[in-house]
Amino acid sequence: MSASLPHRHITLHVLVRVSTAVLGGYALAWGLIAASASLLFAAGMDFHDAEFLASLIGLLAFLGVFLWAFAARRARTVWTVLVVAAPLLAALGSFVQSQLV
Repeated sequence: MSASLPHRHITLHVLVRVSTAVLGGYALAWGLIAASASLLFAAGMDFHDAEFLASLIGLLAFLGVFLWAFAARRARTVWTVLVVAAPLLAALGSFVQSQLV
């Protein structure tokens, strides 16, 4: 029975890291794309150019979060940053869009 306990702990640790990387990275990338696309458009960039550049920035952010989720000492720290940053970025994008209309 005690031999399976470390195996379960490692499996849970990997599942937490993978879910942090995929779900957290997606949430942050989505918020960053929304915020940066609306800010770039508000700054005078053509909509499709702003959308494309924001998507590239979001892709790089997703990759950064994905790597950080596995490299961080604690997954809780990564989740804390993502839970705060992703909604703030999405709210910023929504606010800027509401000001443009």
